[in-house]
Amino acid sequence: MVAVTVLGGGITGLSAAWYVAQRLPPTARVVLIEGSSRLGGCVRTDRRRANGVELLAEKGPRTLRAGDSRTAAAVLGLIDDLDLRAHVVSTSKQSSAARNRYIYYGGELNCMPRGIGSLVTGLPPAVKCLKRGVWRDLTAPKNTPMESSDESIRSFVSRRFGEQVDDNLASAVMNGIYAADTGELSARTLLYPYWLADRLGSNGVIRGLRRVAKLSRARSAQFAVREAEERLVAHRRRQLDPEFWDAMDEASMYSFRDGMQTLSDGLARRLEACPNVEVAVGQPATSARVGADGSAEVVLASGRVIRSQHVINALPLHRVRGLFGGAASSPLLDETPYASVAVVNVAFGSRGVTPVDGFGYLVPRASAASSRVLGAAFDSCVLPAQDGGADISRLTVMLGGPRFSELFGNPASASAAALADAAIEALRSELGIRAEPIDVDVSVQASCIPTYTVGYIDRLRAMHEWVVAQLGGRMSVVGAAYGGPAVPQCILNARDLVHHHLDLGALDQPQRVSGLEEIIRGFEI
Repeated sequence: MVAVTVLGGGITGLSAAWYVAQRLPPTARVVLIEGSSRLGGCVRTDRRRANGVELLAEKGPRTLRAGDSRTAAAVLGLIDDLDLRAHVVSTSKQSSAARNRYIYYGGELNCMPRGIGSLVTGLPPAVKCLKRGVWRDLTAPKNTPMESSDESIRSFVSRRFGEQVDDNLASAVMNGIYAADTGELSARTLLYPYWLADRLGSNGVIRGLRRVAKLSRARSAQFAVREAEERLVAHRRRQLDPEFWDAMDEASMYSFRDGMQTLSDGLARRLEACPNVEVAVGQPATSARVGADGSAEVVLASGRVIRSQHVINALPLHRVRGLFGGAASSPLLDETPYASVAVVNVAFGSRGVTPVDGFGYLVPRASAASSRVLGAAFDSCVLPAQDGGADISRLTVMLGGPRFSELFGNPASASAAALADAAIEALRSELGIRAEPIDVDVSVQASCIPTYTVGYIDRLRAMHEWVVAQLGGRMSVVGAAYGGPAVPQCILNARDLVHHHLDLGALDQPQRVSGLEEIIRGFEI
């Protein structure tokens, strides 16, 4: 019998399978099931040629954040384990790409504040509302809707800091991360420290943050042993390759010379080389059930039945729901929408085509009437090493999100030409680029980002109960819909599930671990 079945070959499933394979004995089998024809999920890097130059085009996530957080450490640890250090390229903390991020407002690029000093030295038009918003929060009476367990980010930000802060700033940031409108997104989930500060403080968010920080330190103390162990492992890694880790200390963000797919491909190669791991691609799972012997059974479209002691389910929510047919479902499965994003990779035959250097820009709600894009990333400025020394400029324009259907129709049938035209129009009108591109490539990532809507935490708790009740307690879930859609968070949650929550030495007994326990506890301080 298979010890563990992992459903989903995206970055989360690949990571979960890797961590399981490293901790189980060589005699214990692991099967990774991916329904599509490729591994990596939303992580995808294409290589194209134009004018005799090779171009790198990221279709999904493009950078990873450095730093000393657990999420950053988890990804760097994985890169170290896979021996991918030599492939890493980074952006210095002092670079313009790390320091300059822009909002498109009032027909021009407005640089985001770099620190509290910006409130004194001067703010661009889009950001002036922030100074007024801070004053408003410090002086306005408490107006927390204590009868409600959640509210939208738009409601929360407008209530404490003013509507302009949401229209000009929060809407842009959330568009960039979640491709969703702040009127739909959960403040309790995505702005939890600030939401909690508003609840606990006697007058405003800013004054309440000190109390939240104190509670957070108390909660962190519960994990002191685990964090000490992780620091010891990090110290040992640094001793083996101090040059790499010193470089990461100076980095703001990083990727790989050949793009983000280097990470997912590296995981896939190592898993395929493990004698006790089977990687099955192009074999979608159609149902899941409890076997006659109490095992977890996953049925594939081919008719093959995989029996295992535990299932780690890293599928998107609609695919999780589909495995159980007409069985009682969970609100998180039934009520979570997904955002679709069009990615237009544009290359120009010279360097420095953008009017400013920086990471890129985002478009807030306040500018939605004059722009059809979510924003653009200045790829060559962020990671010039990926250009291989070529005299080019690469940019990526993102479109769609909450206005996809309104502007471009159904994501499944949207016109590539219309999307390309909208992207080029934005680069001309919003950045003033007059040069003709040497290459334009359009792709649509349909239903790629789960939307954490108002009431998400309550639905997550219900999801925990639902998962524990499935397959006789032999299933856990992990992925973008739980605890954060970013690549580092997905990797960390997969690692924590395997390292800290599943008892891989007792898989003969139902684990009754949903994988959501620690995520839920994080919203209970």
